[in-house]
Amino acid sequence: MLALVLCAAGAAGCTPKAKTPEEAYRRFCKAITDGDGGQLFDALDQSTRWAWMTVQKWHREAYDIVISNYPPGPERERELRRFEHGATAPSARELFKTDVAPKMLPLLAPLVVQNTTVEIEPPGDVAEIVLPAGGRVRFARGSKGGWGFAGMAPDAEDRRNRAYHDLEQVRANAADYERAAARGAR
Repeated sequence: MLALVLCAAGAAGCTPKAKTPEEAYRRFCKAITDGDGGQLFDALDQSTRWAWMTVQKWHREAYDIVISNYPPGPERERELRRFEHGATAPSARELFKTDVAPKMLPLLAPLVVQNTTVEIEPPGDVAEIVLPAGGRVRFARGSKGGWGFAGMAPDAEDRRNRAYHDLEQVRANAADYERAAARGAR
């Protein structure tokens, strides 16, 4: 029974994380070679994946607030369209796979090479795969010990920050609409 559950989890993209930077680099290269955005998401470092999970969560929350609190009209429709894709994506992995991977996979292809070396930075939670031409591919170890590609962390963090500010604005607008409706009901 446990084996069946583990196989189902693996099929859903919940593969065990890489135990070494070299293994993480192999998974990263396979994702790129296969042109598989889902595998690329799985090859990301923990904080980057979490940022994408947060983006999806906050888009879902913003979408729900718009549905519940915005009055019918163009602003409501515009905001629903804006958040619908993230809110209705089945997972952060799928959101990443459709929003980012198609553009990034070709850009990352030059990082797939043979004869690399590894340099681990103290205290040992960051490593760089050094390419023969001198380029570097950054990997990070997560809190549970798994390694993943950290080169997309700044973009993911930027998207997370934008999603946070978007959600805060939607909350403020919803509160304004509620106050206006209460004043109108008097």
